[in-house]
Amino acid sequence: MSSETESGNKTPFWDAVVLTTFDEAQRVCFLEQVQRKRASGQLPEVPIYVVADPPGQKLGVGGSTLHVLSELSTEFGSELYSKKLLIIHSGGSSQRLPSYSVLGKIFAPVPVEGLRVGNAVPQMLDLKLALYLPLCSLLGPGTLVTCADDIETYCLDRASLDTESLGGADVVALGHPSTLEVGTGHGVYVLQGGGAEVALSGTSSVQECLEVLQKPSISAMRASGAVFCRGGSEQHQDQQEEQEGQEEVWSDSVFWLSSGVCRRLLKWYRDNQPLPAELDAYAHLLPCLGTRMAAARAEDFSDFRSQMLPLVRGASFKVITLPQSKFYHLGTMQEYVGNFNTAQDFISELGIDRNTSNMRGSASVECLVKEGHGEGKEVGEDTVKHARMQGTIIESYFSSPDVRIEVQNTGTRYVIEHCRIGVTLRLSGDTILSNCTIVPCPAMPHTPGTTVHLPAGTLFHTVPVTYQAQSLYITVAFDLDARMKAESSDLRDVRAFGRTLKDVIHTLGLEEVKDMGKISKISLWNVNIFPAAKTASESFWLTHAAVCKVMGVSEGPDGVDGALKGREEGGDGHGNGVGCDGERKWFSMKDVVEMKDLNTLLEDRTRLVMSIRDGVGVTGS
Repeated sequence: MSSETESGNKTPFWDAVVLTTFDEAQRVCFLEQVQRKRASGQLPEVPIYVVADPPGQKLGVGGSTLHVLSELSTEFGSELYSKKLLIIHSGGSSQRLPSYSVLGKIFAPVPVEGLRVGNAVPQMLDLKLALYLPLCSLLGPGTLVTCADDIETYCLDRASLDTESLGGADVVALGHPSTLEVGTGHGVYVLQGGGAEVALSGTSSVQECLEVLQKPSISAMRASGAVFCRGGSEQHQDQQEEQEGQEEVWSDSVFWLSSGVCRRLLKWYRDNQPLPAELDAYAHLLPCLGTRMAAARAEDFSDFRSQMLPLVRGASFKVITLPQSKFYHLGTMQEYVGNFNTAQDFISELGIDRNTSNMRGSASVECLVKEGHGEGKEVGEDTVKHARMQGTIIESYFSSPDVRIEVQNTGTRYVIEHCRIGVTLRLSGDTILSNCTIVPCPAMPHTPGTTVHLPAGTLFHTVPVTYQAQSLYITVAFDLDARMKAESSDLRDVRAFGRTLKDVIHTLGLEEVKDMGKISKISLWNVNIFPAAKTASESFWLTHAAVCKVMGVSEGPDGVDGALKGREEGGDGHGNGVGCDGERKWFSMKDVVEMKDLNTLLEDRTRLVMSIRDGVGVTGS
């Protein structure tokens, strides 16, 4: 466990903030980023601890929370139970959003204009600290638990809350009105009368929870009385017909445990560690709460609920209902590109700045709309404005006003983050570019002014790595809808870019990995299909060429396909090319995470921010 702090806290805040990680390597990575943010004046003066899960154990949200409390108890002793803690569960490999597998989703950029400090774009950590500040003053000593890949926007009217009731609560949770479909994938709180009255009031309130359902079926929600309908009011009569009959439930998000509950749970954890399985707070702890559980018996359950039930029996569980709230998840590539582009409530409620590049406010990054796949033509101003709203550019540098982003239809959504762009990009579909350097470079001949086509529905992400004492770069690429966690012993069962992995490997001529079918489980995460290169730009062009080749797309800069085959300048002509001790090496996303060069990644990012600030860029790295 490590903390990073400064003394002299002058602002009422959490006594400690904790980020969890899944292993020691991620802990070191997180701590370095926290220290850099602190040095730049981007964090409040509060201790921030980074706690790794025990080696070889998958604890779940509940188990990880108790592990954190156990670690903090060695730091604070009995004073732990007089403190207000914020735990942000941030560990995991982020396989479904691989652009944050290295740095962690808690450090993903969220360009909220109101949270900017200097030149830095705010990150998820900054937003989390701001979002829950009202709860810090509202709740007593205890622990607020949240995760790194969700955002809740809400209107909290403190005057409408029964603060006396909250003061006597053992567990408090936030409740959000959600569709039944959303309810099937989350926890659902059953309130008296389904909570229709408090939903209609439009103001936040404190409600007694009757029961907690975990990922229930629609029939189970109806049977338990969790479903309610919000009709219109006299003030909004024009909306009544549309709203009437729309069924909703109160879904979960963050929750708070009182010091008393924490003390009991921590004693149980110490008596039962190491845990034999994941303890999920949402599936094993919260469902033991609610007035309907008073008569429940431990022997009715075969999982951790049988042990949690006696620990929280009789606990007062309150839900702060937030009728004017929304829950957003940013855990997948599709959610990421969708929320930053077409989720207008998300954009407006948070005040998302859609362009934090060096061309901010410049017409040079306005989209030239193209119709179909033919020659582009400029269309009306309204259409161009609409197309521009479909994209978000975060902390990226454009080398020239002549460099543009062209979209072929107004439905194209894109996120370009932490990139250096030196050529015009043509987007024919949703795209994520993360940490890429897309500029002409000596090793990758390119005709200046050429428009480069990026395959639709694709993420490109570049990471510096260290391999056998060499500093290299690897660019990974995935379909935005890729099944990143799908595994199989047969390469034909896993797909990438519309092809099976067997076809991908054959198309790229990767002799060294053709025998990967012998490995028990193959996935997009562990298959070696990404080439390494000496520079970030060369790395991008190599992977771009590989993807185009697999997809049968002919477009690409001159010479790249040859370089992919090993015919680049200075090469030895071997089939795997040059780049790593005379031989092109191919790696997996799993390798990238393990070999990451964190210092180079963060230093590159610092230089990029300085380029944006000063208007100085690179043209051939």
